[in-house]
Amino acid sequence: MLNRVGLTLVELLVALTLAALVLGTATVSVLGQQRAHTRLRAVLDADAQISAAMTVLGEQLGMLNVRQDLMSGEARDSALQFRAPVASAIACAGSAGRATLVADAVGSVPLRGVASLPRTGDTLWWLADSAWIGGAITAVTNNPVTCASPLGAMSGELQVTLARPDTIASGTPLRITRQTRYGVYRASDGTWHLGFREWSSNPPGFPSPQPVVGSLIRTGSRRSGFRYFDDTGAELAQGTSGADVTRVARIRFTAHAFVPVHDRGRDSVRTDSIDIVLQHARGP
Repeated sequence: MLNRVGLTLVELLVALTLAALVLGTATVSVLGQQRAHTRLRAVLDADAQISAAMTVLGEQLGMLNVRQDLMSGEARDSALQFRAPVASAIACAGSAGRATLVADAVGSVPLRGVASLPRTGDTLWWLADSAWIGGAITAVTNNPVTCASPLGAMSGELQVTLARPDTIASGTPLRITRQTRYGVYRASDGTWHLGFREWSSNPPGFPSPQPVVGSLIRTGSRRSGFRYFDDTGAELAQGTSGADVTRVARIRFTAHAFVPVHDRGRDSVRTDSIDIVLQHARGP
């Protein structure tokens, strides 16, 4: 009797069918894991982006003063314009229409709450007779000098030129502010984003917004934007001129971020918000 070698056609078909089932099951599992990983990565990226945006926005709004830094007519659902503190310092020396800021031990200007160094188009504020006076900065130069009394042992190096001829005495507290605007805008591809803009003097105006977070939702109950509250906690109505900035004590920004990764037939939405209580006035 001869020994049988190999497989019959039926056995081969059964083996191929089982192999196909195993391979198909493995493929479905791998694809499912890939989809889950892609969705998780997209959601985590969206959460990180929103969290970073809330942190930056909170830090800037947290430096604003009640009823002083918000621009009238520019506190709206879609945008908020304010006078952002760029720096604070002490006047080292001054002459008509100029002021020099005190330098620290390593020769750089000691600025607090810095977004960037002062530049043309910013506003310099100085304290005179218990009142803050402001003047537009027309030029910024390096000009090392020895401070006048009462700061004679110190030195200054950053000089700002003003559009007005006032003389600022040595030792005078200074603050520098810059017009800043956050707004929810629609990009060319139709998506909504929170953008950031700073006033530029050349050319005068706000440049195109730099995206901070997106894409956002601006419809229905998931409408990303700003809301404003008075010191009793009541929400302020927004008319044609926006909220009344003289009554704003707290600002809330809510972001509903769209994550284009399907989960059971639905796209994911991530939501975060930040509430900022404005500080009581300590400067201009």
